[in-house]
Amino acid sequence: MDIANDGKELLDILHKNQPDLILLDLNMPLMDGWEFLEEYDKIAPQYKGNAIIVMLTTSLNPDDQGRAANNSHISGFRNKPLTAAVFRDILDNYFAEE
Repeated sequence: MDIANDGKELLDILHKNQPDLILLDLNMPLMDGWEFLEEYDKIAPQYKGNAIIVMLTTSLNPDDQGRAANNSHISGFRNKPLTAAVFRDILDNYFAEE
């Protein structure tokens, strides 16, 4: 498991490893989740793999949820905090067959 503290670190990780799941915080420092997605569009497909991207946020702004729903890279949108139950639900939802 790799942990990135910001979007730039996450892009660096993607050039080394292709994760199955990315929990993308909307409000990261240096490069937020939206900025990361703009850069993610630009990277070569072999660095993206088949990652499921679930956006995490404390934002109550319905525009954020709508924007996430309209982004083809975002598979899900969850409010923080990320509890064990929410994480289990994400795994069950996207990786139930594994």
